Amino acid sequence: MPIVAFSDRSALAEQDRPTIGVYSMGSVNGSDRQFSQFQFDVNKLRDPCGQKQFYGMTGRNVEVQTWLKVDERVATITRECLLLADDLVKPKPREDETRTEVRPASTWLSFAFKDFHGKWIAPAMAEIVAHELSDAGYTVALFHRELKDLK
Repeated sequence: MPIVAFSDRSALAEQDRPTIGVYSMGSVNGSDRQFSQFQFDVNKLRDPCGQKQFYGMTGRNVEVQTWLKVDERVATITRECLLLADDLVKPKPREDETRTEVRPASTWLSFAFKDFHGKWIAPAMAEIVAHELSDAGYTVALFHRELKDLK
């Protein structure tokens, strides 16, 4: 399934299956409000900030994501997100008194990843999880709050 930019609502509206929203954000701007169903604080993961080879990059760059994947906790978080998606939005048979139909428990699921700046760890984790969910067949909407103005 493709990863859709969160701003492309027409592509999301055309989907007849559940969508998973994946967000990245920083806490440096003082906004700690939770706007997703599941929020992961990834401050303590391996931090690419200050690494000379990543000068001028963000968590959207594959090199940063590959470097971050060395931390074994990244695979654990990714597996948890896949498990939650399988449990909450994967269609399952549901029986009522007259018939059995296959439908998901929910039509929307959202994950947020938060670090201090919102430019390296959180976007890298959001990208990693979004790609894993997409590879598993889910429709994913991806939004980086702190990177929306960066090119």
